Amino acid sequence: MINMTIVDFLKDRATRNADDLAFRFMGNGEIDGPMTEWTFAELFHQSAGVAEDLVEQGLSGSSVLLVFPPGLDFVKAFYGCLLAGARAVPVPLPNPKSKNPFGRIFKTAAVSGGTTVLTTQQLADMVPEGSDMPVTLRAVTDRVVTDWNGPKAEMDEVAYLQFTSGSTGHPKGVAVTHAHAIANLRVMGQMLRIKPSKPGIVWAPHYHDLCLVGHVLGPVHFGFESTLMSPLEFLMKPVRWLRAMSHYKIANTACPNFGYEYAARRIKPEDCEGLDLSHWEVAGNGGEPVLPQTMEVFNKKFGPFGFRPQAFMPTYGMAESVLFVAGLKSETKPPKLLTLSSTDLETHKISLLDENDPDGRIVVSCGSPGSDHKIIAVDPETFTQCNPNQVGELWLKGPSVPGVYWGMPEQSEATFGGRLSDTEEGPFLRTGDLGFVADGEIYVTGRLKDLIIIAGRNHYPSDIELSVQRSGAPVRLGSCVAISERINGAEELIIVAEVDDRKLPADAKNGASESLDEFWASAVKTVQGAVTKGHSLSVRSVVFVEPRSLEKTSSGKPRRSYYQSLYLKGDLAMLHETKAPQAA
Repeated sequence: MINMTIVDFLKDRATRNADDLAFRFMGNGEIDGPMTEWTFAELFHQSAGVAEDLVEQGLSGSSVLLVFPPGLDFVKAFYGCLLAGARAVPVPLPNPKSKNPFGRIFKTAAVSGGTTVLTTQQLADMVPEGSDMPVTLRAVTDRVVTDWNGPKAEMDEVAYLQFTSGSTGHPKGVAVTHAHAIANLRVMGQMLRIKPSKPGIVWAPHYHDLCLVGHVLGPVHFGFESTLMSPLEFLMKPVRWLRAMSHYKIANTACPNFGYEYAARRIKPEDCEGLDLSHWEVAGNGGEPVLPQTMEVFNKKFGPFGFRPQAFMPTYGMAESVLFVAGLKSETKPPKLLTLSSTDLETHKISLLDENDPDGRIVVSCGSPGSDHKIIAVDPETFTQCNPNQVGELWLKGPSVPGVYWGMPEQSEATFGGRLSDTEEGPFLRTGDLGFVADGEIYVTGRLKDLIIIAGRNHYPSDIELSVQRSGAPVRLGSCVAISERINGAEELIIVAEVDDRKLPADAKNGASESLDEFWASAVKTVQGAVTKGHSLSVRSVVFVEPRSLEKTSSGKPRRSYYQSLYLKGDLAMLHETKAPQAA
């Protein structure tokens, strides 16, 4: 096995593939819009300029936070850190709507030990001189260096800190060494059948592992051309994504299930004229539950333009394994589906049913794990491996698993130190996800910490949320959470949803209480009816909150635990709440 660091691959590409296109950034998402393109040689020279500046500032060996809008400045800053021997720490931009817009940056700096933030000149200028901040914001240099010969990176050196998306708690920094990243890139190449001649595209945020590993590290490791676009440009006009794929003959891309659902719903037939998706070989789908209905509607809408059902590749991954865990599947067949008994799943049992059984819940295979990686389902109470017909917590081990949260030894041991109680085999990464392994393929059924247990039955929040979304209630797409509240010693179901303001009564803004009262009564009744019909559950409380007030993680996952705490404290941006009468 070749023993090369990320830096070694970067230098090699800059020599062997100097004039090949490495990165393209679409300034406004349009193929005829502003464009920035760098060859591998230009990437190296731009990154070396950043590295030289960091070394001069004495930042080698330290953590450097990277806070950038979408674009290639982030890419050169990331590789500049690696060339300088600094730990890159990608962080989202400050949220201007937040009461504490720099809060996440300050918290990440405190955990990572970083005191320097590389950013754009515009953001750096926002901070007044002499301000009392725990970090210093510095604009990334425009320096270009052609003869860089800086410190040598080692395989066991921490290249970057990937902060988790925080779906069940506060984000933690996974310490990714060069060896871990290279091991996961090999898994990625195996799953996606990557070749230098097959370009990729992504609209995911650059600080997220999907973009960072798949489309920032991936091109340098494999030599393929990577096109980047802003997630906002996709959300504003999703056909831009498909037009770019058609124009640049893209072979692989990936996004959460939401992205495919959003594109299928929002792209109009007349916008599809001239699309050619016949070059599309891999459509990665991960980061949230993969819904067979979404794949079906996407196939139906874009099949006439060359999209093939077998291109869909549901994947399973997480920052704690760099990115990829599982996803390997046949190139000639669509993803495998299993229909399971919903009733038996409530007791963590697996029972196969006929495809059209009314009690069935369809689960999608996330494929097989990469080579040299092992994943098993473990009983979270006995710490023994589950029987084949039992759902358990998914545990993973392999060369991609870093095993450390930066500066958090106790959390690291709890997450990365899993051992089977009967054999002492380990250590395993305890993923916190529930699922099972069948015929070597991974099926994810939910999150262990998010389970709602009512009257001794286990309920998966994602299933309840899906029922609400499909109920016809005025709920924004992908914007509701199912949580619980303990009342008199028993768990009660709470639904919190963003209202779709397009469906509010026309006279609502004029304070017409009668029409609003009717609107809320109908909305609540629809939600309650869907949950009762689909899950035999009564809803204690239905809460409608302001549009865009339910933040998601960087992976697009619901922050159920966070919003449960806000609900219990009464801190939600509430518009309306209806509580069911409490039993005597």
